[in-house]
Amino acid sequence: MRNAWPVLFIAAAAILAGCSDDTVVPGGSGLLEATEVTISAETSGRVLTASFSEGAAVNPGDTLLVIDTTRVDLELASAQANRRAIEANLKTARGQTDQARQNETYLVSERNRVEGLLGSGTATRRQFDQITHEAEQATLAHRTAEAAAAAIEAQLERIDADIARIERTRRDCFPTSPVTGTVLEKYVEKGELLTPGRAIAKIAALDSLWVKVYLSTAALADVKLGDLATVDTESGERTYQGRVVWTSDQAEFTPKNVQTAKSRANLVYAVKVRIPNRDRTLKAGMPVYVKIKEQ
Repeated sequence: MRNAWPVLFIAAAAILAGCSDDTVVPGGSGLLEATEVTISAETSGRVLTASFSEGAAVNPGDTLLVIDTTRVDLELASAQANRRAIEANLKTARGQTDQARQNETYLVSERNRVEGLLGSGTATRRQFDQITHEAEQATLAHRTAEAAAAAIEAQLERIDADIARIERTRRDCFPTSPVTGTVLEKYVEKGELLTPGRAIAKIAALDSLWVKVYLSTAALADVKLGDLATVDTESGERTYQGRVVWTSDQAEFTPKNVQTAKSRANLVYAVKVRIPNRDRTLKAGMPVYVKIKEQ
């Protein structure tokens, strides 16, 4: 029995050494949260249909509302008719520009020819002065025609911008969901008159969730952006992988939802972990425990 004491002493020392090993993985508990997006109207008009309800699943591009487009359609038709008229004016102006260019080319050529004849005594100074004047007038007419065509081209660009604006307004009459998620709240009904900026719906994006945990200064020293994290729902069935996407640069007191007053008095740093949730098995509000480890 006396010989057993050294063995027991060595075993106890090994256990104490293992307990004193400071290799605790940084982590903490928290509640899963979803990013919420509020969709607002970008144009005015009366709601013809509201094709969604609270609790409905939506995907990017799904139409939420149909707003009456009668007024916008009339504006678009008027702008398109105006564009056709401007196009016709531009075609005429370009034809006049071509004609003025040809006339200028001809008269400049004639001036050069008469200038040569003047040197040989075949033409008179009066003839040369006359053709020079006509060539200068042709150049001025050509420049004026080009300026007129450029002004009409500017009108065409302006009406194209107006048409693009009206077409954008028409697309805004069919607001869509920008994210994959679930409708949390519905703010409008069929028949209501919308104004720009009025909220239509609140959607929780569920393709990825996030959780915020709080770490001590010592634990935060081992954590950096991009670190892998294991998320446990405590159901025992499976764990999920996430990544650290944000860490606070300022210490704060532990949030009030922590159970003990002693724990709440500690200074901690918030760490945000995002978890992919494409299969929708995770739900907002679930309690989870997070362990963070380096890559």
